[in-house]
Amino acid sequence: MKRKIFLRFFSVILASILIMFIFGFITMSTNAEKVMVERLVEETKIVALMLERKDQFDKFKIYEGNDKFRITILDTDGNVLLESDTRAELENHTDREEFHHALSGNPTTVKRYSETFGCEMTYYAMKVTLSDGEVVVLRLAIRSSEISAFIYVTIPLFIIVLIVALVLSIIFSHFISVNVSEKITNVGKSLKSVNRGEYVPIITDQSEPELYSVLCEINELNESTHNYIVEMERQGRKLNKVLENISQGIVAVNDKREIVFLNKSAATIFRCTENVVGKDLFLLTGKTEIYSKISAHLFEDHSFEHMYNNLHLSIVIHEVAKDDLKISSIIIITDITKEKAIEKQKSEFFANASHELKTPITVMQGLSELLLADEALAEGSAKKVERIHKESLRLSSLISDMLKLSKLESGEVDSTLITTSVDLKSTFNEVFEELKVKMQEKNLSFSLEGDGTVLADPKKIYELAQNLCSNAVSYNKENGSVNVKIVKNESGVTLSVSDTGIGIEEKHIPLLCQRFYRVDKSHSKKTGGTGLGLAIVKHICALYGASLNIESQLGEGTTVTVTFMQ
Repeated sequence: MKRKIFLRFFSVILASILIMFIFGFITMSTNAEKVMVERLVEETKIVALMLERKDQFDKFKIYEGNDKFRITILDTDGNVLLESDTRAELENHTDREEFHHALSGNPTTVKRYSETFGCEMTYYAMKVTLSDGEVVVLRLAIRSSEISAFIYVTIPLFIIVLIVALVLSIIFSHFISVNVSEKITNVGKSLKSVNRGEYVPIITDQSEPELYSVLCEINELNESTHNYIVEMERQGRKLNKVLENISQGIVAVNDKREIVFLNKSAATIFRCTENVVGKDLFLLTGKTEIYSKISAHLFEDHSFEHMYNNLHLSIVIHEVAKDDLKISSIIIITDITKEKAIEKQKSEFFANASHELKTPITVMQGLSELLLADEALAEGSAKKVERIHKESLRLSSLISDMLKLSKLESGEVDSTLITTSVDLKSTFNEVFEELKVKMQEKNLSFSLEGDGTVLADPKKIYELAQNLCSNAVSYNKENGSVNVKIVKNESGVTLSVSDTGIGIEEKHIPLLCQRFYRVDKSHSKKTGGTGLGLAIVKHICALYGASLNIESQLGEGTTVTVTFMQ
């Protein structure tokens, strides 16, 4: 770096010095020639002042034999009256350019090669009038090489100046290169320190205001960049700490099904001991079945449960919008083995308790009916027995629903009945015939539109319809209505049950399918509801892959929609 800066600065300075030297030499040569010409002109004028008479011509014979300086006196016809150079032939000079200029009154210098001297000469002639009135022409000549001699004398001086300038330029270039290189090196060190996670500010000097402001800006930028990197690293460590310590397994893959990231829980679940980041997802799962299920829905939102190495796993796949992170999907794996075991225990207890309670409740119901049939029973006792009978009927209905729900949760389904074609319209007509008495008590109207069939167990479809219609009747208002619509299309069959009842607040809707959940317990008790109807509906829908949707508005009614896909 320092050498390059030195060479560049030195090259620029050297070029500048050479250009100045050339222009100086040309200027000096031009000026030297000009000075010599002016000197020739002035000396000719001085000599002219010395010419008054012809008898004074002899005084110029002292210049005879001078090979650098020549004096010639001519008459107006070009004849030589005096010649200081004895080698010259006394020929006529009418053809000389300087002679004509002198006679015309416009004297000027003329350069011409001289045969006598064998070199280029510079001539200057002027017209002179003697004291007796005679006109003569005075010509002086000098060697043109005299000008070059003057230049050659000054060349050593120029060379010395050039050498001094070069030495100074080397020193100056070295100083600048060291100074600039040091500043650039400091900037580089500061940037590298930021890259290493440190921050070393650049040393600034206010003696150079422009550079000082730039270095201050770089320092501020480096400091803010360092702080940002430190914060991002801290956030990254925090995120990694969270991801590594959550119980759920998280795996991120790109569009080539290569693993971009996985946490410790995912590696533990799949018993992966090697680093599989950057490798195919199959190396993590190691089982074709689960890999096929994940791959089939890898680039879409999907969820499913799967048994893997005696673990019950819940797998949720989320598609990620493409960005510079190169992550296409995130797979969340949850080990729900314990939850499933607890759920199974609850279901078994639920079924066993329901079964054990069925016998004593049936006995209570039968005995209360026998007592009510006894005419000798006192009026006060009859009311008490009637209440026992009513509560036994409600408990019997509750236990019956509990047993139905237990069978649905345990998966006890007769496979021969699943493929039976069930007529929905006739099923709902049968249900409303059963609910006819309750509807008449509230003066409710009933409408059924459309028709359609589904492949299912008729008993399960009847239970679904019975629970939906029973709720629509029980939670309806006086003089209200219950409307059932069946729509068949290319994708499947959709049925909806709407009522004009009391409605449900929006916050309760997500909880309606939970067992024993009741929005208004006092009203449910009055209507005899068990709190299991929608839970049964939900399990029947799950059994046949149907979707369940509940829409309700408080005080205006509720619509439950079930869609069976073909």
